[in-house]
Amino acid sequence: MGSSSGAYNDRDAYDNSDDETLTSVTIAENSDATGHSIKPPRNVSPSSVAWIPPGQTVEIGDVSISGGMFYIGDVHRSSPRSIEACVIDPRADLADMGANPVTALGSKELSYGTLTGEQRRTYLEWLGSDRKKSEIHTGYLFFYLYGLERRVLVDGAAGKVSESEFADIARELRRLLNIDANYSWQKHLRNLLESVGLMSSRNGKMYDKPAPRGMAIGYQVPMDVRVAFAQAAVDKHPVPADWALAWAKMDPLLVRRAAVTRCPEEFDKVFVRKYAERFKNGMLLSVNRTTLEVRPDPAFSALKNLPVPGFLVGLPDIGAINGPRGRLQSLMNESASALDSYSRYLGRFPGAAGTLDATLMLPIELWPDAMQQALDALKEELAQEEIRVSTFGEILGRFKFTGNVTRDKMTAFCTVLSKSGIAIEPDVRLGARTPKPGDSLALFATSASVDVPPADDAYSVATVMIDLAATVAVADGNASDAGISVIETQVDIWPQFSEELKLRLKARSRVQFAQRVSIAGFRKRIEALASEARQDLALLLVQVANADGVVSREKVKALEKVYRMMDIDTQRLYSALHRDAGIAKPAASFTLDPARIAALKHETARVSAILADVFIEEPHVALAATAAPAAPEPEQAPLIGLDGAHSNFLRLLVTRVSWTRAELEEAATKLDLMLDGAMEQVNEAALDIWDEPLTDGDDPVEINQELAQRLAA
Repeated sequence: MGSSSGAYNDRDAYDNSDDETLTSVTIAENSDATGHSIKPPRNVSPSSVAWIPPGQTVEIGDVSISGGMFYIGDVHRSSPRSIEACVIDPRADLADMGANPVTALGSKELSYGTLTGEQRRTYLEWLGSDRKKSEIHTGYLFFYLYGLERRVLVDGAAGKVSESEFADIARELRRLLNIDANYSWQKHLRNLLESVGLMSSRNGKMYDKPAPRGMAIGYQVPMDVRVAFAQAAVDKHPVPADWALAWAKMDPLLVRRAAVTRCPEEFDKVFVRKYAERFKNGMLLSVNRTTLEVRPDPAFSALKNLPVPGFLVGLPDIGAINGPRGRLQSLMNESASALDSYSRYLGRFPGAAGTLDATLMLPIELWPDAMQQALDALKEELAQEEIRVSTFGEILGRFKFTGNVTRDKMTAFCTVLSKSGIAIEPDVRLGARTPKPGDSLALFATSASVDVPPADDAYSVATVMIDLAATVAVADGNASDAGISVIETQVDIWPQFSEELKLRLKARSRVQFAQRVSIAGFRKRIEALASEARQDLALLLVQVANADGVVSREKVKALEKVYRMMDIDTQRLYSALHRDAGIAKPAASFTLDPARIAALKHETARVSAILADVFIEEPHVALAATAAPAAPEPEQAPLIGLDGAHSNFLRLLVTRVSWTRAELEEAATKLDLMLDGAMEQVNEAALDIWDEPLTDGDDPVEINQELAQRLAA
């Protein structure tokens, strides 16, 4: 080991802005001398020990240290229990080679003076590095911690440490937390972090400072949080929301549900919002008799018996009473409940945060800004327009939704809109099928609610009537204003429905106007209607057909299909169309083409033949040009509850793995079916039996091969 050749006097010294006594060090003038040198900063004042801040370079021998955060100077008492044990004494021997860095230092109570020259070099070289754990023993880290503890607990308590320096020390302590998992190391670092917060509040109030973040890791609420609550109680000051959240998350006695840890950012936002709703400016606390004991637990043994700073003496221990803790537990439970759906979803799909599916599970106020703005814009539009017709693709695009539109996703979307006071029709929560992007929808303003709209039997009957009336209204093209008026007037006079349900029924009709559907798809829904309801439906349909004054061939054809489905003689249809009274529209208000009606009567047999593939319960009457009738083809049994035409369509579908939409359009036309309605009928039947649809996709249309095999069996 080399020996130091520097002479010590009062000419140069390490400066400390806190007017501490600094040590004087003279640099050796002889360039040939062997030994170790220290380059002191300029403008220094006499002192025995100096705290070196970050950024000030110190050279000890051939080791240059610029990171600061240690004491240096002449040490008079080098025993481990002396407050000077943490001070680097430049007079001490420094070996040319360091000790094995992973070798223990031999004692838990350390002093720079008791380290060997090799150990001092290892420590100084670590100080001069980036100060990461690397391969250095934890003992060296503790020795570094001693100096930080002295700076906070001694100089800090004396008011000699600035706010900015406290912030620097706290930042360094948080960094050190990540370089060693040793339990004792972690405990003492966290204790000192608490003390940094306490000392930095000596000239103010803890509750006025930012609250710590994190979760409970010890056996009690962190000291800085307890001090903030205690000071708030003494000052009769409302506890700020961030400090209430800190207690709730850091109190080991409180029960934390999965949402607290699974989605912490969202939980914090909900908690703060609910806290403000319940306590306004903050919870007020009473001063209890139990006194809070604020005593640090430093690793540096010389600091074990430090007195408690005066500003921390006599504070109440809020943790000793149950009232505040109970209120925070209740609020934490409510906040977690608000995130139950989102939390469960993340539990099933841990990487789903930020996706559409996960976002739909969140309370609206936690949505991303862009999505909230889209929602607000939609609400403004509905304030100007009672019912707005669009497509699912257009609405989903506003919210930047991508991927498959699943039923679960649409259920969540409808619920979110409902919470915001926007109703959607059709609504999957009321049994509507999962929409495709091109499907039409209607939006209208409603009262904000998370409840599913009521849908009793009366409402179900009404939907059948409205859907069919709208389908008849557009049978020959676009619905006329008169036809729309008849339907909406009918809705208005139904006394059993609320205004909201009436508006929903009107919105439903607008969807039917915008997106024509096949009458064939109504068969099952009509079968469920009682005789009286069928009569009412027949009357409404005739009124709609007559509404614009001219009954077109297409409307009569549509009416005939419906009458057959309802088992009502088509002769009654023609009579109803001819009548001048009893149909709610006076004869003078419309004109009828008798010749057209007569022609339609004569075509009844031909129409029946065309429709036979759709209505299997009607006998197929084949009209031949010759006297000898053609031999009838053997009739195939219906499949999975479908009628003849839809059974034939199903048989065709399962012959291939996939189809283009154009191919299916042609096939459906030959069967006198509308493609979308036919596919819906087939998929509904498949869902009823196997709980999954037969087809998937729009173009191409993929066929579920597992179901196809079941059909073949």
